[in-house]
This record gives sequence, C-alpha cells and structure tokens, in this order.
Amino acid sequence: MKKATVLVLGALSMWSCETSRLKTPPTYGGTVSEGLHEKGASGVLPFLVQEISTDATYGFTETNPVRVGGGLEAGARNQQRYLNALLGPKGQTIEYQREASCCAFKIEQGGVLNEGQLDVYTITWKGQKEPVKLYLNMYEEGQLAAPVGLTAAR
Repeated sequence: MKKATVLVLGALSMWSCETSRLKTPPTYGGTVSEGLHEKGASGVLPFLVQEISTDATYGFTETNPVRVGGGLEAGARNQQRYLNALLGPKGQTIEYQREASCCAFKIEQGGVLNEGQLDVYTITWKGQKEPVKLYLNMYEEGQLAAPVGLTAAR
C-alpha cells in the first residue's frame, strides 16, 4: 500500500511539474502569433500587430511611446516581441538596436523605486535614408500598432 501511494504521489508531482512548463506565458497589449512570420525577425516570437497607427507621434516621441507592458519580468521580451513584428514601409525586414534609456516617470509598482524609464531603439531597413528612433514603455500596457511609416508582419 505504501509503495502504491508513493508511486501515485511521485507520478502526480512529475505531472504537475510537466504541466507547469507547458503553460503559455501571458501576453501584454496584444496577441502572440502562432509562429514567426516569414518576414519577421528571428528569436523571440513576435506579437501579432494588425493595425497601423494614424497618430504621427505614436512611438516616435517620449510623450507617446509604444506601451508594450510586462514590467521588469517580461518587459524586455515584450519589447523584442513588438519590434520583431515590425517591417519597413514596403515589407522590408528591419534591424533594431537599443540605444539608451531616458525620460524617467513615476509608476505605481515596479521599476526602481517606483520609477520607470523608456527605452529608445534605432530602427533601420534596406533602402532607408535615415534611421528612425522608437520609444518603448515596458511598464504600461496599451493597444499595439505599427508606427506611421512602418508596417507589421501580420
């Protein structure tokens, strides 16, 4: 009887560990696509971005950053997911590089001493005249769209 109980408990503990690894991490501000888009960047699976913003300041200014959410736990991954979903104006693959953090602001929880900062990325693509800078906020969630002049790997 003891052996049967130990075997059942052992099987249950292995099953519970296995199922916890299979859970999909939460998404912030969008839906994760089923896989990498053929033209999307590799690495982290991109968000599914289906809209193009009509606001010319969206993502291009510190006062209107792209709000990818995730905080300290998932914020960096969410930034990559968002950037991996973007394409150039004619569907070109983009390259991005994090330039700096800037523009401190107060947040309710998280960050360092309840203060967050925006991350600034330089975006380039083949045939582009000048790189563009995008401001991303990983501390707040929002509706995701491609900034004016870019498209998305839908």
